[in-house]
Amino acid sequence: MKKFLLKSFFLSLLIYSPLWAQNHSVTGHVTASEDGSSLPGVTVSIKKGQTGTTTDAKGNYQLSVTGNPVLVFSAIGFASQEIVVGSHSTLNVELTASVNSLNEVVVVGYGSQDRRSITGAQISIKGAEVTKATLPSITDQLQGKVAGLQAAAVTGQPGANTPIRIRGIGSITAGADPLYVIDGVIINAGDLSRVSFAGSTNALAGLNPNDIEDVTVLKDASSASIYGSRAANGVILITTKKGKSGPTRFSANAEIGYTDLRIPNVAKPLNKADYLTLTREGLVNANYTDSQITSTLTALGANNPETNWLDLITRRGQQQQYNISASGGDNKTTFSISGGYFKQQATTIGSQFERFSAAVSISHNASQKLSFRLSLNPSVTQQTNPSNGGAFANPVLSAFFLRPTQNAYDANGNLDYSTTTFSSIYNPVALIQYNKNSFGNLRGIGSGRVEYRPIKNLTLSSQYGIDYNNIEENFYQNPFFGDGRTANGAAYAYYTRYFNWTWTNLAEYRLNLNAEKDFYVDLKGGYETQKSNGYFVSAYGVGFPNTTALTSLAVAATPKTASQNGSDYSFQSVISNGFINYKNKYTLSGSFRRDGSSRFGVNNRFGNFYSVGAAWNIDEEAFLRNSPVISALKLRASYGVNGNAAIGNYQWRSTYGYGSGVGFNVNGTTNTLNLNYNSQTGSGFNTPGNGDLTWELNKPFNVGVDAGFLNSRLNLTLDYYSRTTSQLLLNVPLSRTSGFSSTLANVGAMVNSGVEITINASPLRGAFSWNLNFNASFNQNKIKTLYNGLDVLDGSFIRREGQNFQTFYLREWAGVDSQTGDPLWYKNVTNADGTIDRTTTNSYTTAQRVLYKSATPKVFGGFTNTFSFKGITLDAQINYNFGNYVQDTWAAYLFGDGYNGGFNKYQRQFDRWQKPGDITDVPKYVYGGNQGSYQASTRYLYKGDFIRLRAVTLSYDLPQSIISKAKLTQARLYVRGTNLFTKTFDKNLPFDPELGIAGQSNLNVFISKIITAGINIGF
Repeated sequence: MKKFLLKSFFLSLLIYSPLWAQNHSVTGHVTASEDGSSLPGVTVSIKKGQTGTTTDAKGNYQLSVTGNPVLVFSAIGFASQEIVVGSHSTLNVELTASVNSLNEVVVVGYGSQDRRSITGAQISIKGAEVTKATLPSITDQLQGKVAGLQAAAVTGQPGANTPIRIRGIGSITAGADPLYVIDGVIINAGDLSRVSFAGSTNALAGLNPNDIEDVTVLKDASSASIYGSRAANGVILITTKKGKSGPTRFSANAEIGYTDLRIPNVAKPLNKADYLTLTREGLVNANYTDSQITSTLTALGANNPETNWLDLITRRGQQQQYNISASGGDNKTTFSISGGYFKQQATTIGSQFERFSAAVSISHNASQKLSFRLSLNPSVTQQTNPSNGGAFANPVLSAFFLRPTQNAYDANGNLDYSTTTFSSIYNPVALIQYNKNSFGNLRGIGSGRVEYRPIKNLTLSSQYGIDYNNIEENFYQNPFFGDGRTANGAAYAYYTRYFNWTWTNLAEYRLNLNAEKDFYVDLKGGYETQKSNGYFVSAYGVGFPNTTALTSLAVAATPKTASQNGSDYSFQSVISNGFINYKNKYTLSGSFRRDGSSRFGVNNRFGNFYSVGAAWNIDEEAFLRNSPVISALKLRASYGVNGNAAIGNYQWRSTYGYGSGVGFNVNGTTNTLNLNYNSQTGSGFNTPGNGDLTWELNKPFNVGVDAGFLNSRLNLTLDYYSRTTSQLLLNVPLSRTSGFSSTLANVGAMVNSGVEITINASPLRGAFSWNLNFNASFNQNKIKTLYNGLDVLDGSFIRREGQNFQTFYLREWAGVDSQTGDPLWYKNVTNADGTIDRTTTNSYTTAQRVLYKSATPKVFGGFTNTFSFKGITLDAQINYNFGNYVQDTWAAYLFGDGYNGGFNKYQRQFDRWQKPGDITDVPKYVYGGNQGSYQASTRYLYKGDFIRLRAVTLSYDLPQSIISKAKLTQARLYVRGTNLFTKTFDKNLPFDPELGIAGQSNLNVFISKIITAGINIGF
């Protein structure tokens, strides 16, 4: 009997096993681990198999399998999972949002790709990460989040442009900003304002960061060269939120708070008593008589009440934003729609930014072969910018320059704007009240896309995108005082319109090279064209009524100037790239793009750009596949050529001008000429042009390693890069017989090289979790070649072969003579024997300029920690920057030892030398100046090192058991701080160390500390 049963058992196995091996069905539900929401569109495929499917609108899937395969679940923004089917007929899966996991699908140039097959250096930031600081623009939000990306604010003006450099500065005269691409549309970015006497603006400030799904930064040839002639400075891909199938989900957010500031004590302006004490001492040291001292102090307002100008031009500003969105759909149609309002007042009076934004995205699958997508991101921004720099109307300049003995109000309490009281620097309180300025931009970024799949593995797509900017700038200067007084009032009006379109047509095909489909080639090719048209109207008029109620330019009695012109550029491109992947172990990639651009000369209008790359996923090798320690290990390398096309639209052309006010190029600087003669319209050449002008070439090499340890609880990315930029655009001399002194030509070379480190870790998981991210960037810049090896002087900087691009070139400060109080500089004169004379002198002209430090940091990066426990989350981002120096370009007036003594001074001026034997680095204070001590030297350079608590958020998610009773899916309360604390390492630094890429102060709007509280709800 036992033998019979045993034989029956084996017979059953023989009968049923083939049936099981032939076919059975696996079903399941895929959700997000973060909130349990269903995930539609997740790819479910058989590892090394031939079949696959995607989850439906509710996150469900069904797949027929054979035997006992491994299922791979993957989706953009989530870490992939591999699960053995075993005996299961139902597999429910939770996908975890990825933090640069090695097993995720990520956005790449012109598409998406499995991270394991990527051969280049790129980093993706999720949308939730770019809203943790309460700032208006995505360019502000990226600071400290991406290794190799330097984002340094120039000003605290809300909505201002924040310059970004990726892997160093790659050009001397052309643009160095990255290329921005939003949903496949190449856009016009940066400061689009045409007004030179107001603060900066930022075209990207119109895009609501809350509408962003993903930001991907392309840094090397393999990832970026597909963008060809515009990829040299890196590429930033911004993907906006799209709908997901499932029930319609609503979310709403409200956040309010305030902006504040802190000024270092050493930089605070003197109060009245200190100013008069210092001034009296300076007059004595300048040998003024007692009567002269008395009369001078009286003239400076010694008998007037005291005014704290810093208090008058600063405030606690308001901050608020509100957002609402809805998304959902089914397996045929998905949608996402949102609206937002943002307002921020800076701590400087007259500085404000306001944005109304919306976003709409609709996707529709007409059939299994045909699909459509439409997206639109319109916005309206309004911005008021006070003047900056040395403008007499600059309120920040006024706060430091105006004496505490000058009064904003007269004895009757009325605003005082008399030229007697304010002979040069204007009363900023009165200017803000009586003058008007505004910048308004109606912007729309949108695209329509159609995809058609005629056969298996082939996708044809066509997308037409638009980037539209409609800008109005209006400025009114009152007739009573200030810049408009001598003209009896003045007004300026500027209308600017940019219509920029991109049309991209692609074919994508996967060719499987074996039956298991784990050896395949992905190919992509297409054609792209872009054209941007600029249209500009400008008008200026003077002579206004003696009232500030009529401020429109139409009121002006005397029209002075009116002009209209345009400027455009275009690109035509052939695009191709592809990669071959073998068993997810080895990947070879390549791209080729041929660009033609109207910006370059007829002899060099077209260029070829390419990349090659390779990757080896070592963890797929048998000897490492089951390692208990190393969960992922990948080596990759790339090399290629791309270009920089960020120059003027017509710099290659020889141009001709008519009439007066014609722009004329002299040594790269545009001056104006009057070509009229004898009351007749005159004409002449105004630029020489260069028909051979072409792209700056960038040749980047990159080698990197991606590693994961302990089941990806610790992930490391390490990159070494070297990028050489050749054919730099520089001005070269021309024979004067040509009528010009120079022309632009491709003659220079520069190299940037460095190391980047990114670490993501989850030290603690469970009820109490801890996640951290750390990144560090080390970059070295060196100029290799200049025209004929000649130095190029640029203010306080020198461009010299073998030196950093941002090397300071100044006289070297040696301190103060302890016996006389005189300023001292090192001579640094070369002796006959070639040695350097390091003795000191009190003669500024005797000392020689020397190479001294650099404005380029040696290392910068960010460190983020996130702690969560039972719905409470604390998230803190710290940014750091070390190794650079910054310059106070206005110190001559504020810390110049008596130079321009009619202006107020820094508090630190009180550390001056007073008697023989005093040891100090501040010279004797002499009214009118002491031996030229105010002139530019290394005295006014400071360490730019800092550590900043960039963003911190404390939030609480209410339990589902509570919010479900209110039919809510999420309810989160939070408080948030931005720029709460900054640690500097130079006790004498008089300003915020964040001064843009160049590291030079310009009396801009103060960078604000921001504190807000808010609520997010979902239903």
